[in-house]
Amino acid sequence: MNKLLLALGVSALSPLALAKPVIVTSIKPVSMVVAAIAGDRAEIQQIVSSTASPHDFAMRPSDLKKIMKADTVVWVGESLEGFLEKPLENAGKEDSSIEWLALDGMALHNFAKEHHHGDADEEDHDDHDHEGHDDHDHEGHDDHDHEGHDDHDHDHEGHDDHDHEGHEGHHHVGVDPHVWLSPDNVKVLAKAVTARLASLDSANAKYYKDNLASFENGLNAKDTEIRKALNKVNKVPYIVFHDGYSYFEQHYGLSHAGEITVSPERKPGAKKVAEIRHEIEEHNVQCVFSEPQFSPAIVKVLLEGSDVKTAPLDPLGSNVKMGKNAYFSFLDSLSGQFLSCLG
Repeated sequence: MNKLLLALGVSALSPLALAKPVIVTSIKPVSMVVAAIAGDRAEIQQIVSSTASPHDFAMRPSDLKKIMKADTVVWVGESLEGFLEKPLENAGKEDSSIEWLALDGMALHNFAKEHHHGDADEEDHDDHDHEGHDDHDHEGHDDHDHEGHDDHDHDHEGHDDHDHEGHEGHHHVGVDPHVWLSPDNVKVLAKAVTARLASLDSANAKYYKDNLASFENGLNAKDTEIRKALNKVNKVPYIVFHDGYSYFEQHYGLSHAGEITVSPERKPGAKKVAEIRHEIEEHNVQCVFSEPQFSPAIVKVLLEGSDVKTAPLDPLGSNVKMGKNAYFSFLDSLSGQFLSCLG
């Protein structure tokens, strides 16, 4: 009888003993970094998947439940995922979450100080409906009709300095939130995730720290490899669909010549087409990039009758397979997209 009670006791306790930390992430690029550190020792549940826009993103009861049960929520920040701010506060998870934009050591870019060539319908910049993403596979999360598009509710006027602690007042107005496009900023998040996981799951602290060391070494090697490849095309001028690549462009010294930033659901007017075509000629632009989240019809209109090349850039790594090396695959994919059109 005693043996039976002991067996039942062990059985009852074992789920607790085997429970993994639950890390809720906002978008796929965040999941990539968390996966590199967490490996198979933590459960990643991603909120925003591939078919909904963060502009009008509505939290579902299942999403709110994830936040309530999360050991930690990892997100980019209010300027990208404003829909998370209130739920985090209501769930009492705001202080325990990891807000990427608010981490010490981040090097943030300000839209007001970045390259803006021409008045490319800025009033439409926050009005995108995003289409065309396939659902992503993330371990331990349900598939949602949500999209992890990187576009954002940023304000191009004014800015907020960074390197603050805490979350209150961190609206980062005017800051480019596409921080996952900077390997240096990715290292900052990786370290923060490692510290949090080691705190939540001390038994596996060494595992997480070893993963961090491996990730940093791998990232340094990948960074060197990509820089060498992109150095061959870094003088070739190009235009992007919207101004969301400044971290990647500045890190690798690429020659951004402008952006379209028009509302994807309608074609640009004759005046706008003329302005961008003039910009293409003035800068001897070799490539105009589209994005898989937007209809390529706009780019086709702009390039009609010209010899300028076009190719898609995917800032989210929609087709990248999740896993410990996902971020490396993402960098390979993005750099390969630049090389395919600029080379």
